[in-house]
Amino acid sequence: MSMPDAKDVYRTHPTADEIADVLQHREIATLGTLNGDGSVHLTYVIFLHEDGRLYLETSSVTRKARNALRRGHASLLVQGRASSGRTLMVSAEGQARVIDGEQAHEINHRIRAKYVKPEELAGIDRAYGRFDDVAIEITPTRWRSWTNEVLREETQKEIAGDYGDVWLSDDG
Repeated sequence: MSMPDAKDVYRTHPTADEIADVLQHREIATLGTLNGDGSVHLTYVIFLHEDGRLYLETSSVTRKARNALRRGHASLLVQGRASSGRTLMVSAEGQARVIDGEQAHEINHRIRAKYVKPEELAGIDRAYGRFDDVAIEITPTRWRSWTNEVLREETQKEIAGDYGDVWLSDDG
């Protein structure tokens, strides 16, 4: 067996099932929208993946909502772990649409229900619902994904300990 090269490492893709699995987990995603000057506005968001689309809640006064409304494009990046144990990065780029009114409140409730304890959901809905009056829907036109499986295997061959133990923690 030949030694892997950079293409083997950086073009190792997860399966479609692993991608769907990660998108169902309670991960925090990074949303990118385009500013008027061409720069990218990045922010952390919670999200929901339904019927091939991605949804996030926000307020109509936020930069992300204004950018999505004005330019109609957004990207979402999620890093997580599939049930298979593989670490994945999943990125979706596509058309962004700002949804308002009752439909936005229904979507935002479903997003929160993914992340909030059921017994606390009504209170969170009341609190957040006063401020987060829109939802952003991303219809992906391009998906990108990567898993660190090959890099992890190659690194494990080169170190004495376990790969998971090489990283510094915040407290030491």
